[in-house]
Amino acid sequence: MSISKRIAAVLAMLLVNLTCALALVPLNVGIALPLHNEDGDGKRAVEYYRGLIMAAEELEKEGVQVNFFAWNFHKDSDINIILQDPNARKCDLFFGPMYTKQIPALQEFAEKYGAKVIIPFSINENPSGKYKNVFQVYIEPALARKNEIKQFCEYFKNYQVVVVGCNDEQTNKGDFTADLKREMTTNKVAYTMTNLTTADNLFAKAFNATKPNIVVLNSASNTAVKDAFKKLDALMKTNPKVKVSLFGYTEWLMYTNAYAEFFHRFDTYIPTHSYYNPQGSATKIFTEKYRAKFGCEMLDYNPRFGIMGYDHGRFFFRGFSKMGNDYKGIYPNNDALQSRIHFAQVGQNGGMQNIGFKFIHFNRDRGIYEVAF
Repeated sequence: MSISKRIAAVLAMLLVNLTCALALVPLNVGIALPLHNEDGDGKRAVEYYRGLIMAAEELEKEGVQVNFFAWNFHKDSDINIILQDPNARKCDLFFGPMYTKQIPALQEFAEKYGAKVIIPFSINENPSGKYKNVFQVYIEPALARKNEIKQFCEYFKNYQVVVVGCNDEQTNKGDFTADLKREMTTNKVAYTMTNLTTADNLFAKAFNATKPNIVVLNSASNTAVKDAFKKLDALMKTNPKVKVSLFGYTEWLMYTNAYAEFFHRFDTYIPTHSYYNPQGSATKIFTEKYRAKFGCEMLDYNPRFGIMGYDHGRFFFRGFSKMGNDYKGIYPNNDALQSRIHFAQVGQNGGMQNIGFKFIHFNRDRGIYEVAF
């Protein structure tokens, strides 16, 4: 072996040893959530924490070591007093808080001691633009809507889009359809407009007979969904050659049990950040492990907070154990059971926002697939 090759081999071995040594450095994780059984917030947070614990236990097989320090960040807590605990200064990461008003104090503390803050639940402001150490998992609705519309126009660019008015005075989806129409005009995506009360023969004229159509309602209400099913059913019976798909809203996932047959019949796509699929084999295995470990079922929410904690734990624990404070949230989470995570930095000096989401596709063959972005 030549000298250059031997040097290269030695350097490679040193790199492997260094990587292994770094992986063995414990990651100190602070849980800054309402850990109590007094209300729904506390129960959700406890389940989320349990998911983090299960992720840490699994990652021990990969050489990732996690030490937890947990505090009850009740909604009325003075967190400055809690943060006087010497263990708080040891933390590399904090998961929390749940309440917007607690963010400044925790973030300033974390920044002072070189820690990162992962905000796993929805909040009422965008802290990642102000705080460089923040990882914001749930972004504000306007940005989420912008991202969904952008991907919609790209994914369905070869479809004719049919925007259907639902006569719902209480709808909160007017902004979505208005922004969608502007984006489609800019990107030259063909679309037509009609209404659920339009006569069937005129309703059919809004659809293209030679290429697929994707229907978008301007309401997510249960009533609008049911009326749309009837209208589309009549359309397809009288125009069997017309190809129709349906684009919904995240709220529709609450109707899955009642409307699964219709979602499949109309080849439905539903955008969401997280999707709980109880039929997934990996989900079933996790659910059984959770039940065996904690002696109870997860709360009946969509998403499941135990699985959310598990997904987040694997994502962040792996990333920070490998890259330390240089980690930017780019570790792939293709094996996530429920959550889509893909971070982007806000400006040049801001924190990180999760711009990841997916379309849940209920196809006509009764399959359920995820299209990740």
